[in-house]
Amino acid sequence: MKMPAQIHPWLSDDDLAKWVREAPSQDAYKKRLAIWLTRRGPFHAHRVSDLLQVSKQAVWLWIKQYNQGGPDSLDRKGRGGRRRAYLSLDQERALVERLQSQVSRGQAKKAKELLPEVLEAVGQNVSVAYVYRLMQRHERRRGPAASSALVPHKAVHGGTGLDDVGSSAPVNLPHLDLPHAEQASMQDHSPAE
Repeated sequence: MKMPAQIHPWLSDDDLAKWVREAPSQDAYKKRLAIWLTRRGPFHAHRVSDLLQVSKQAVWLWIKQYNQGGPDSLDRKGRGGRRRAYLSLDQERALVERLQSQVSRGQAKKAKELLPEVLEAVGQNVSVAYVYRLMQRHERRRGPAASSALVPHKAVHGGTGLDDVGSSAPVNLPHLDLPHAEQASMQDHSPAE
């Protein structure tokens, strides 16, 4: 059988274990744990992917990134976020302030009512979903407490409210038979029940 992937020795075993325990997020913890399991197991990528409930391709990508760039290469941001922008951030902020003042004065209660002003500011056709994302980007939620302003209809967003758009629920990691220090670390990074 083919040998498991080789992990470049950027860190000693103890430093690698410490690096895994100090992961800033659950996502980072999974990536770091994949490296640790591959090196310490040693486990094949398919076994690591089964243990962490991720794809084999993800494990191979993380191993490649770690081997080529070291520990910091796993912490880089992906290509997520806005890849196109109709307005600069300053223009967006000014637009959101105008929209928010309309909402607080009760002139607009729904995103659909704000759409004409957004279309004028953007200069091209955008959807009501763009208004929701615009307000979310600038952390603007609702008008007065009694208002239902900027709350999407359930049919539009599959039954979720604006506060749920773009959020991701934490993933529970399976119980792994790890050494004591690593087991305690895993409990520190698991979501509260």
